[in-house]
Amino acid sequence: MSSSRQFRLYEERFNHPLQTGHGEWDVRRSIILREEGGEGTVRYGEVAPTPGFIGGEFQALIEEAQGWVRGQETNPSPLFASALSCLSCGIWSMQKNESISPSPVFSARLQFPGGQVPVSKGTVKRKIGMGLVHQEIAETLSWLSSLPSSVKVRLDANESLDVVSLGAWIKALDGEERLEMIEQPLPRDQLDVMIAMAEESTVSLAVDESVFFFGGGDEVRQKGWTGLCVIKPALMPNWVEMMNFIKSEPQKCVVSTVFESPFGFEAVCRCALLADTVAGLDRGPFEGRAGEFPQHHQLPLYPLSVGVDRLEELWETL
Repeated sequence: MSSSRQFRLYEERFNHPLQTGHGEWDVRRSIILREEGGEGTVRYGEVAPTPGFIGGEFQALIEEAQGWVRGQETNPSPLFASALSCLSCGIWSMQKNESISPSPVFSARLQFPGGQVPVSKGTVKRKIGMGLVHQEIAETLSWLSSLPSSVKVRLDANESLDVVSLGAWIKALDGEERLEMIEQPLPRDQLDVMIAMAEESTVSLAVDESVFFFGGGDEVRQKGWTGLCVIKPALMPNWVEMMNFIKSEPQKCVVSTVFESPFGFEAVCRCALLADTVAGLDRGPFEGRAGEFPQHHQLPLYPLSVGVDRLEELWETL
């Protein structure tokens, strides 16, 4: 039996603009794909342009969605390919059973300079690479010293450092027991440099933008990266391969959000069930907004608590 295809637009402002090494980001705009099979099963995919990772002309993406609804067979753009892969990967047929753990997913909380530390234990993520290096290091060290030992910290540079400044950060953070990692300190295409520095570093480094740039976790492994990988499912071209990679290295994969709509976010949360690490799924920038599910703001998160039936209700409001 044939399937029915639809798409709708999603737009939501963040409670506060997000400041990163890529610049300021204040609104999430996405295209939500919906496909209903002849047997009545419903699946979603999200086309999620993300500043600093991948953009694209939004109108061109809308036209691509229109062609998909009409059944046109085309070579999809990378963002559209990710949404189509989410539709077909089986994530929406996941059920709580012996093979899918109903365990909670713990997530790092976002902390911005000048803001309050959101937790007294657990993991906190702080953006760096937005100011003068030595001044930012001093501010970060002062902030770290104020934290209880029960808090673990991730510093996310979003490609904003160079070899010299990364060396300064590593030297300053040597021996800091609260620190888990520095995420993507160097530009995405400098993976070989990161590999060399990681081998000598006393601080754990992780790749993020590089995973997207080279096409997935398997690809960065083939290039010699052996450390932590931050996986953003909403940007990955092949969800089946991505999920298999997480299953193969659950202790080295950190599943992370790009602040998707509730549709994409639920799919990403389900991917996080496959990893053994603390995820990066803080949804605070949308807290209190219409259309948000309370289950997506729980600490910890319980993936599968928002089913397709709930998402169908939200779909009707778009």
